[in-house]
Amino acid sequence: MNRNLLYVAALLLLLVSSCKKDGFTYKMYEPAVADVDSIYLSATDKMMIADGQASLQFIVEVFRLVKLPSGKDSMEKIDYRELPEGSLKIIEERSNKEVGLTYSTATIPYDTVKFHAEIGTVKSSTKAVALRAKPVLPQKLYVDVIFHVWELNTAHPTYDVSSYQPVTFEMLQAAIRNMNMAINNQLSRSPNGASANIEFRLATKNQNGAVMIQPGFNKIIYSDNIKVNPLNSTFAFGDYTTYINNNKASTIWKPKEFLNIHVLPYGSNNSMGTVHPAKQLAPQPGQDPIPGIAGTAANEDDFTLDYANAVCGVPRTLFFPGFERKIEIFQFVGNFYSLYVPQYRANIQFSDYCYDTREFNGSDTKNFQYVFKIGMDNEKYVADNVMDDNRYPTLQNSITLDQVNRMRSVMTRCPGRMNSKTQ
Repeated sequence: MNRNLLYVAALLLLLVSSCKKDGFTYKMYEPAVADVDSIYLSATDKMMIADGQASLQFIVEVFRLVKLPSGKDSMEKIDYRELPEGSLKIIEERSNKEVGLTYSTATIPYDTVKFHAEIGTVKSSTKAVALRAKPVLPQKLYVDVIFHVWELNTAHPTYDVSSYQPVTFEMLQAAIRNMNMAINNQLSRSPNGASANIEFRLATKNQNGAVMIQPGFNKIIYSDNIKVNPLNSTFAFGDYTTYINNNKASTIWKPKEFLNIHVLPYGSNNSMGTVHPAKQLAPQPGQDPIPGIAGTAANEDDFTLDYANAVCGVPRTLFFPGFERKIEIFQFVGNFYSLYVPQYRANIQFSDYCYDTREFNGSDTKNFQYVFKIGMDNEKYVADNVMDDNRYPTLQNSITLDQVNRMRSVMTRCPGRMNSKTQ
């Protein structure tokens, strides 16, 4: 055995000693300014608020023409950051000034600003962005939130003490904190980002006026007693909603005073079974009808008191988002106040009744894979809206001015959703 090992070692030594270094010197391609044949520039939005905070974060892509072995031409992407410093210039054409990779302004020197990118003699096409006046901060509103958190009875046969994670009070606090920061424009420099000037807060008293030990936290312990069909082996979504509707006094606190959020044991890929408001109060002088809400309410009590119409349903999995991710629930809260996920819909004005949101084509699978989306105008932008579907990559840290106006209108004019206070 030892002799065989010696033979193998000697053979390997012979092979290694007979190898010679390759005389060819490898060199990675280093792009040069002269190689640039095409430049793509996206201003990332068609309009921007001139408040000094909102900004355009330009997306630039650079290409060179390459002849393939087949004889066909192909455009190959170049990393412009590897070009000599200062090669890339982004110019605002109205002022003829170089602006860099971001642009913001607190004034409106022109109604529209125009940009192009250039490297050497090659220029991109011009992109125009309309400037909007800085909005007046609206009156501060407060919303008292009660989380009805459904937790499985520890005595239930399916309860697994090794894997079951309860929703904690600290999680509710984090959800409220993250939501407030996003809708009050504290996290981003999005081109059309605005402050809703709304503070969601955990209710300190219950609907009877008693002080809550843990503000905003109403735990519902459930077991087989909620099943519509006791013979079913698993819980159905209808079991939860039927129980809520049959026990409204304890499960739907006064909708004119509270935002009722039911945290149900489902994932965010499920529809939560709630609907947009059906009616709005008749517009007062100076008010426009809220688009997409067809009915006219007789008064503030003209709404259906049930789960679908008076409750915000939130999937339980959102409170366990994973490593280095935040608890984000506003997509479902916004839906309660008749905001929509900004995705293209042919049957809805501007796809979500808000002109200043960016919508992407849901039939393009790439739009579900990356934080960079391709809009319906074929322009690239960064997904950062609080109403973005959180199953897919998004920063989810900004709300637009049109969304703010729609949300506040629903909050003050749609029965069943009129739960805001001024103090």
